[in-house]
Amino acid sequence: MTEGELIVELMETFQLEAQDHLDALSALLIALEREEAASERSRLVESIYRRMHTLKGAAHAVNLGDVALRCQDLESLLSDLKHGDLELEIGIFDRLHRDIDLLAARVFAPLGSEPAPIPASSGSSASEPAPPVEPEIFEQPAQAALQGATPPEPALAAGSALVAELGRSAETAPNAERREPVAERAPMQETVRVPARLLESLLLQAEELVSAKQAASALTEELAASAGELVGRATVRSRAQELAGAALRNPEAGLSANRLAGVVQEFCEYERRAEARLRTLEQGAERNLRALRGMIDPLLEEVKKLHLLPFSTLTDPFYKVVRDLSRELDKVAELRCTGGELEVDRRILAELKEPLLHLVRNVMDHGIEKPRQRTAHGKEQRGTVGIDFRLQDAQHAVLTVSDDGRGIDPAQVKATALKLELVAPEAAGHLSDADALQLVFESGFSTSPMITALSGRGVGLAIVRESLERLGGHVTVAARPGSGTLFTMQIPLSFALIRGLLLEVAGRSCLVPASNVEQTARVPRSEIRRVENRDTVLLGGELFSLISLASVLELGDRRAEQEEASQQVVLVRVAERRIAFAVDQVIGVQEVLVKPLGNQLARVRNVSGATVLGNGKVVPILNVNDLVRSALSVHAGPSFRQEPGTGRPRRLSVLVVEDSITSRTLLKNILESSGYQVTTAIDGTDALTQLKTGSFDIVVSDVEMPRLDGFQLTAAIRADSRCSDLPVILVTGLESRSDRERGIEVGANAYVVKSSFDQSSLVDVIEKLT
Repeated sequence: MTEGELIVELMETFQLEAQDHLDALSALLIALEREEAASERSRLVESIYRRMHTLKGAAHAVNLGDVALRCQDLESLLSDLKHGDLELEIGIFDRLHRDIDLLAARVFAPLGSEPAPIPASSGSSASEPAPPVEPEIFEQPAQAALQGATPPEPALAAGSALVAELGRSAETAPNAERREPVAERAPMQETVRVPARLLESLLLQAEELVSAKQAASALTEELAASAGELVGRATVRSRAQELAGAALRNPEAGLSANRLAGVVQEFCEYERRAEARLRTLEQGAERNLRALRGMIDPLLEEVKKLHLLPFSTLTDPFYKVVRDLSRELDKVAELRCTGGELEVDRRILAELKEPLLHLVRNVMDHGIEKPRQRTAHGKEQRGTVGIDFRLQDAQHAVLTVSDDGRGIDPAQVKATALKLELVAPEAAGHLSDADALQLVFESGFSTSPMITALSGRGVGLAIVRESLERLGGHVTVAARPGSGTLFTMQIPLSFALIRGLLLEVAGRSCLVPASNVEQTARVPRSEIRRVENRDTVLLGGELFSLISLASVLELGDRRAEQEEASQQVVLVRVAERRIAFAVDQVIGVQEVLVKPLGNQLARVRNVSGATVLGNGKVVPILNVNDLVRSALSVHAGPSFRQEPGTGRPRRLSVLVVEDSITSRTLLKNILESSGYQVTTAIDGTDALTQLKTGSFDIVVSDVEMPRLDGFQLTAAIRADSRCSDLPVILVTGLESRSDRERGIEVGANAYVVKSSFDQSSLVDVIEKLT
């Protein structure tokens, strides 16, 4: 090993040790700041003092003199605290946190780069508030935390650095000036701490695989012997065939029957031996398979444990993040975490780091009010941010981020979305408050009146949603103005193995995660109804939209080729949304190994990964979040419904205009049962839009509707030269003579009163007018 390589190895070892000390120092400082009991405070100060002393000795060992000198200064400060010469106050805590951040910046500076200087300090100014630190000082530890150059556990000391770095990477304008690159070295190799018990268990199980290797070797020898037997069998069979052929060609030659019989008997003996050997091989293969399953499955479970870390390794740095943001924003807040003892795949934790930081930043900036505002609203001055983690089932967990701040006003969200043109005015009017709140995850959405280092660019929450969906999870938000906000994230507990429902769509195979499948069913086509110009299906007593999965995946719609009397349906659920997808065939549930698509295909719409089936076929795994969004945007196409005996809808087309969904559904069912093709509109404005884009034979409309009523709709139809002759029937509860006369004046062809409504009379009127 060269001298340079030795220095690199020593520095990597020191950084691993320093990481532990810096993590512990930040955690102890947070605990000390929150502790009120004098005896416990003394114990915490002593622990911090000892950690600092040990870090100083390690820095001396690798010739980091400036680090050791700063540790010595802090030792002196802590010694004064121990002996009561200094009082614990906010200025002391600010200085200690600042100096630990500076130590982290120096310790994790890339080898060969110019280290950030650690300014000298004086004991006399120790109790004064710490001066602001230049952002560049935090550059290196933050990059290390985000890019994986540090050990897998999150760095507590880099809390402020993490905020600063993400603020630059996620919300800096594209034309921001870039810094000159610094000298780099190969990233430090990650290490994982493993309990000795687990290592011993893995070693024993690996040794057991030796017997499996020996069994496989014996099986190979048996297979080679069987192959030799089959070669001999082929030789004897050829001799028997030659003798039999010669006897048939020349009966007078006097070939011995005994000779032929002997050859046949020899052939039969080969057959018996080959059959017995194959039976033995079959039994041996079954034994080996059972043995391998018994070895590999536990081994896989033990190896999975190597990747498990307590959830607290992710949340512990956020105590300091919340503290630093509180100081920066002139607020008072504390972090409370639950579920930190639960263990999670470290790869999942790494993926959750960025979205969790964005959410904490968001609730601190937008949610938690300043002390004076909280007091005015009858709240405690100190706000609370909560991070809670709990298991949902064997495959999923739920992570929530909450606050007791000002909450989110759905009306303001709608107004902002309209201003940013993220939603159409017509759609905004029909959005519920719960659905409106989900718009905060759209890229570019922000209610902040100005752009700051923390917010205003509208990318933070969009990154949260994208990160969760990349994991195979999803995020929702709930809030009450003045009472706080709750972000709920559902996440998988494992990356590798999932249970998936194998489907066939447009002649191709695909997989949907079984955890998102609520139900599969085969529905008679005659029971598929057209509501709101979309196909719907009744499953478990509830009505769901029915969308062709082939159309969503842009594989072509094969409905016209399908003559079956029933349709295979898969009901998919994401958060509170449920949509039924029409597929060709449901093959079954399989446990598969997820393979990523790679950087080039990282964001292929509707696809999250792929897997290789047992037959070697590569099958895409569908992204259910994308599927639901794509399904909601798919324009209503031709109906799945088949009229009995025809295989296609009748030609006569009726536009039903009714704002009441009950009356609209009733009219639609009446007319469809009579053989008409029915399209629905929710009011007169919607009807005019559909008349411009579609062709209809007659219009059946209610009179009393919002925006544009039946009288105004009829007048508009008569004023349009393209449809001025279109028959219009008004079906209404207005029975007065004046109302009837007004209907005639605007050009209605018929006026049917609901109180005397009869199904057959409406159909009779339509037949007369068409």
